[in-house]
Amino acid sequence: MKKVVVAMSGGVDSSVTAALLKKEGYEVVGVTLRLFAERRDAVKCCGGADSAAKARASAQALGIRHYFKSAQELFSKTVIDNFVDGYLSGSTPNPCVECNRHLKFSYLFDLARSMGADFLATGHYAVIKKEGAGYGLFRGADPLKDQSYFLYCLRRDRLDRLLFPLGGLTKKEVRRIASEFSLPSASEPESNDICFVTEGNYELYLKKTAGIKPRPGYILDLQGKRIGRHNGFYNFTVGQRRGTGVYGGSRLYVTEVKPETNEVVLGPLKAAHSSGFKISGLNWLAELKQKPSAEGFNCAVQIRYRHKPAPCLLSLKEGGAAEVRLEKPQFAVAPGQAAVFYDGDRVLGGGIIGKGSGIRD
Repeated sequence: MKKVVVAMSGGVDSSVTAALLKKEGYEVVGVTLRLFAERRDAVKCCGGADSAAKARASAQALGIRHYFKSAQELFSKTVIDNFVDGYLSGSTPNPCVECNRHLKFSYLFDLARSMGADFLATGHYAVIKKEGAGYGLFRGADPLKDQSYFLYCLRRDRLDRLLFPLGGLTKKEVRRIASEFSLPSASEPESNDICFVTEGNYELYLKKTAGIKPRPGYILDLQGKRIGRHNGFYNFTVGQRRGTGVYGGSRLYVTEVKPETNEVVLGPLKAAHSSGFKISGLNWLAELKQKPSAEGFNCAVQIRYRHKPAPCLLSLKEGGAAEVRLEKPQFAVAPGQAAVFYDGDRVLGGGIIGKGSGIRD
C-alpha cells in the first residue's frame, strides 16, 4: 500500500483530497502546519488555531492519522518577511507563491519523505501528467479555480511524487463529494485573502504588525510635477487607481513606485501598460519544443492570478533571468508579482517580475 501525506488546512479542498485518496486505497496521513502563534485574534485561515481544529475534525471523520507540525519561524522568515520587504522596496510580492515554494513543497515535502511517505498531496486545482520519461504541470479543469499559476515554483524532479486529486474536478463537485463523505468542512466558505493580513488591509497590517511608520511623500505626474501627497509609497502598487487621493480630470493610475525618493507616479491608462519586462528567479518545468536562442521563442505569459495569458516572446538568459516582449501591451505589470509561462494548458515555468523593468512604447 502506497503512503501519502496530505497537507490539511482544515478547508474543504484538503479534506476532500484526503477522502479521495483513502477511497483509492492509499495509506493517508494528514499533516497540518502551524504557521501562527495561538492567540485570541489568530487568523481564521490555514495555519491558525481555528483551521487546525477543523483539520483535526476532518481527519477524525475520515479515520486517518493526523499530526501537527510547527513551522512558524520558517513561515515568518520566508513568507511574511518577504511580503513586508517587498512592499518596502516598492514591489508587490505574492505570498501564496512563496508559501508553496518554501513551506508546502519544500519543508512539508521533506517531512513527508522522512515519514516514509511515497507522495505528498495537496488540495490545489492543478494537474500533473506523465509525458514520456517525465512529468508536466497543467491547468486544473475548473477555469474558475485553476491554481497552476501559484505552482510554477515546483521542482521538476519532484513532480512524480506529488498528487493533486482535485485537478480534474470543479469546486461544485468537490463540495458534493465533501457532503457524501459527511465532512465537517463541506460548507466551509471560500478563503481568498492573504491569510496573515487578517484585517484585509495591507496598510493597516504593515503599520500594526510590521511596525511601519507613515512616510509622507509626493505624488507626481509623468512630467515630474507634484499633484498630491501620500503617507507612504508602500501603500501603492502599479495599476492602482482607487485610493490615490488625486481627483479631477481624467482617470489616473499608478505607473511607478519609487521607494528611493518616496514618490508615487500617476499617469493615464495607456501609461499603466507595458510592452515588456524582465524576469528573475526563473524556474523551468517543461522541455522546450523550440530551442532557446538570442531571438527567443513564443509562448503565453500570465502576470497575475486572474490575468488572461498574453502572447509573448521569451528570451532566456543566464542565471535564471529572462526578458519578455509582449505581443500587445498589458496593464499593470507589477514588480514582485509572478509571471508564469504557458504552452496551452501546460505550465512551462515562471519567475518574478523585476523592478523597473516595464517597457512602455
